[in-house]
Order: sequence, then structure tokens, then C-alpha cells
Amino acid sequence: MKLVDTYNSYKTKYSKYVIMIKCGNFYEVYGEETYIISNLFNYKIKEISGIKRVGFPIIAYNKVTSKLNSFKINYIVIDNKVIKKKFNKNNYDEYLNDLNIDDRINKIYLRLKILSNGSNINNILKSIESII
Repeated sequence: MKLVDTYNSYKTKYSKYVIMIKCGNFYEVYGEETYIISNLFNYKIKEISGIKRVGFPIIAYNKVTSKLNSFKINYIVIDNKVIKKKFNKNNYDEYLNDLNIDDRINKIYLRLKILSNGSNINNILKSIESII
């Protein structure tokens, strides 16, 4: 089973968790939660075959889990055994919504490019410009 398949099977059941999977001397995180890990630790997000991923070395494990604990973000670690950390108030969504700003901006940009052939684009751009 590929790591991404393992991630997907856990993500189906634990959608509001950061899922970390051990791979050799690293842990890997996939999908939307790469934004959380990248923002907290300045790790670079890579996209391979359309899948976002972030990796960090085993020696950073305590630092990563401590920070997730301090922000009260639920997580699962898949190693030789599965470790699940759950908080009464999970801040996963609140934290994630603030982080994927680049994707949100790119989606808006792509929509505006599609609309650029229409006559309504100038009104939309004027509205955006008045806000910023």
C-alpha cells in the first residue's frame, strides 16, 4: 500500500486531523494539512503528481507534536503503532482556514481570468480595488 493510500484511508475516518506517516527517517504529511505544518515550521510544500506533501525528519517529531499540542490541533501519527491525539476543542479548521490563502487567491485569479472576456469584469475589479 502506498503512503498516499494509507493517508487517504485515515483521512476518510479522521478528516479533521493532521495525519503524519513515518517513511524511513522522515514523517510525511499530505493534502490540506501541509499548510498547517508548513506555516508552523516553515517547511516547504511540494506537489508531486498533484498531491501536496511536506516532510520533516524524525528528530523534529517532538517539536512538531508539541506545537500541534499547543495549538490544540488533533493529529494522528502512523509509525509501528498508531498514536492519536484528540482535543475537546479541535482547532484544525480555524487554523487551516487562515493558511490556505494562496490557494484561495489562485482560485480567484483563475476565475477572474475566465471572466476577463465578459463585460462584467471591470465592475468586479473595481469592487476588489475599492476594498484593497
